[in-house]
Amino acid sequence: MKLKMRSAFASTLAVALLSSGVAGAPSAQAVDGTNSLAAVLTAKSSYDTDKSNYDILTAAVLAVLQAKPASSVKVLTDGNTALTAFIPNDGAFIDLVTALTGTAPASEQAAFTAVAGLGIDTVESVLLYHVVPGAAIASEAALKANGATLTTALTGKTIAVSVKGTTITLGDYDKLANDPTVVLEKVDINKGNKQLAHGINGVLLPVALLKPGTKSLAEVLTAKSSFDKNKKNYDVLTAAILAVLKAKPDSAVKVLTDGNTALTAFIPNDGAFLDLVKALTGKKAKTEAAALRTVASLGIPKVEQILLYHVVPGDAILSGDALKADGASLQTAAAGKVIKVGVKGTKITLTDYNKKLENPVVLLSQVDINKGNKQVAHGIDAVLMPTR
Repeated sequence: MKLKMRSAFASTLAVALLSSGVAGAPSAQAVDGTNSLAAVLTAKSSYDTDKSNYDILTAAVLAVLQAKPASSVKVLTDGNTALTAFIPNDGAFIDLVTALTGTAPASEQAAFTAVAGLGIDTVESVLLYHVVPGAAIASEAALKANGATLTTALTGKTIAVSVKGTTITLGDYDKLANDPTVVLEKVDINKGNKQLAHGINGVLLPVALLKPGTKSLAEVLTAKSSFDKNKKNYDVLTAAILAVLKAKPDSAVKVLTDGNTALTAFIPNDGAFLDLVKALTGKKAKTEAAALRTVASLGIPKVEQILLYHVVPGDAILSGDALKADGASLQTAAAGKVIKVGVKGTKITLTDYNKKLENPVVLLSQVDINKGNKQVAHGIDAVLMPTR
């Protein structure tokens, strides 16, 4: 697109971002300046190699306004209309194109071309979804807006705000994409004016736009396949899977090698297996290798059954959904065996068939492993047992 399109595009985006309402957020501060976001964005209007600025966004806004002069995106050009815009930087668009195509674009212009290829109507909707109409929301207020829901300029679409410390995360409608966070070095852009923007490191998506990839969990696990002293990784689990597949090449466990088959796996870390060995033998395993030998001594059919009990076939269950699954029963790949889910706050407990051992808890620092693909895993701190 020609550079003359940038001013209109920038203005529209700003209006869209700032015209949405804020539910649960602190009151925004009134300001009098009328410099538009379009004026700010188009002040720098050439592609470069700096991923931290907004060249692709500006080009997208201009493209929409050239194709649809009456688009609501033009609000970004009207400095008298108050709004807040969350504006994705160039790196955000490059990441989006990479996720959509599987290939990183060669340049910012190539990234824009790929985005424009989605169609003007889609680009327009995406832009409007970044605009929250109403009085400008300054960064100080945003940092106090945990749990707020922002009504955007895109009809019926909202943004969920989560704040932890100084990290502001924005939740959208695509579960496969990483939720954008506000770039603290790029907040309060155009401060003192009715239109305010905050830079973000991802593109907010108002629909499920990404398609899941086909990288298997086996690929993830075997990328690191040596025993060590780190109880937080998955060496024993990986070795157990390989042992089963070596003994029984046609085992149902091989589903973990097929990235086209959707599933969720709850994967016990090395500490979980060390704890299991101690519970079984009364003795602490000296090494991860020793723990594997004890587990393997249960017999391949038993190990196979335990592994299958950690696999839940079907569309991947991401952590956000798991936190809402209190009381759910998950059908596993072990015939007739289920896992019961209990959620209290952010603690997810999985109940199995063994009443003597502690029930596993999902490790929140190890969730959504392999996110973006059909196979996803969540780390757990104990081994699920399919028998008493």
